[in-house]
Amino acid sequence: MAINKDTVAGKAREAAGKAQAAVGDAFDHEQTEIDGRIRELKGKAQEAYGKARDVYGKASEKAKDWAEHAPETAKEARERAAKLAEETSTKVRHQVQEQPLATLAGGIALGFVVGWLLNRR
Repeated sequence: MAINKDTVAGKAREAAGKAQAAVGDAFDHEQTEIDGRIRELKGKAQEAYGKARDVYGKASEKAKDWAEHAPETAKEARERAAKLAEETSTKVRHQVQEQPLATLAGGIALGFVVGWLLNRR
């Protein structure tokens, strides 16, 4: 995971806030402790922002990558579909030539089933 300046600065601010709060607690100085806790929370928020920026950057790069490869992927899909259609057409043609009566009977049966399903009201 890449670390950006907000992540690093947030971690540093958080650590400084923890230290400041510890000093305030050790010397029983309430305002210093409160300021330290606030600084710590600001650091956590900045770190979270930095991590969110990293996630957004990665998602953006992935989307760009997909967009760049979309035409190539579509071309491959078209080629696979054309090959599959050709293979299927060849198999059907072979089936019809080898067993014409069985194919005709299957077509008639399929026609009856479709007609029956469509006319069932």
